[in-house]
Amino acid sequence: MLKMNSLVAIAEKVGELLEAEAELRPEGLIFKKKRIVKEQKSSNVHVCWSLDLSVNVQSTGCEEAINKAEVFLLPEELPLFTASLIGNPILMPTNFSQKISLERGMYCVRLMSQEAPEIFAARLSETLSTLADKE
Repeated sequence: MLKMNSLVAIAEKVGELLEAEAELRPEGLIFKKKRIVKEQKSSNVHVCWSLDLSVNVQSTGCEEAINKAEVFLLPEELPLFTASLIGNPILMPTNFSQKISLERGMYCVRLMSQEAPEIFAARLSETLSTLADKE
């Protein structure tokens, strides 16, 4: 198990990268945030969505952790998100998986890796920033 000082440092760093507050639970650190997406459908119609983002960090007893993220995306965001994730300069670890499902008319991308939480959060944060840049 990670020591408390190490856990606090991880919570601060990952929280800063994701711009989210950490919550300590028995299963590990949980980060939740809402991503606001605004779109102009026409000159008179503007649509705003609040999409969920959650990240779970479970300690493995060493510097690495099992990191899980659940990101909801609009259909038009999925190609940009996956291209940015694949093209990210922070390479994927060998223990990485990605699952995509369609839920409530949006895509839910579930990511899982075993690596340092800070690396996982940095990659995810950079990938999400490409979506913010397109707005």
